[in-house]
Amino acid sequence: MEMTADVVQNNVNGAKEMGKQAMNSALSTVTDTVRSGIGKTQDVLLEGLDVTQELLKDRQKRSAKKLKKAQKRARKNVKNLQGAVQSGLSQTQDMLLTGLSTTQDALDKNTRRASKSLQEAQKNMKYTQNSMQSLFKMRARRRRRARMVFRLGLLSGFVMVLLYTPWPGSEIRHQLVELWNGFSQSQEL
Repeated sequence: MEMTADVVQNNVNGAKEMGKQAMNSALSTVTDTVRSGIGKTQDVLLEGLDVTQELLKDRQKRSAKKLKKAQKRARKNVKNLQGAVQSGLSQTQDMLLTGLSTTQDALDKNTRRASKSLQEAQKNMKYTQNSMQSLFKMRARRRRRARMVFRLGLLSGFVMVLLYTPWPGSEIRHQLVELWNGFSQSQEL
């Protein structure tokens, strides 16, 4: 009985350990996914900033050329060119802000998904632990029932043999003593 309790305890401990490992694996996967998403987002932002810087440089060069031409042609066109450059800068700034807000929204969504995944993993672990415990309890009850049925069968068979045997009582006692002596001698070896 102690051995089955130890086996059940070992199985429960094994199931807990497997559950912890699965939980740690799920947590590691979620962490890796979030880190990967952050890294990709940073890469996209850096590429966007590089492109934006190149665009700004290009626009500034064009603006400078146009400004020189405009100064040569007429001083009146200088104000119009400055307005165009400022408009381009504000558009670029708006694009960057839009990109940053989109990235932040994506990070928030991924964080929420990761949180939900962790909660589901915890629920699954609890369910697995409960089902394993109930399975072990059910198996223990079946073993006890099987032992009891076997003992009752053995006892009823022994009683049936004694009741329906054709030998007299003294002969049966003599045979039982010989059987017992043979059994005890085999146990000593």
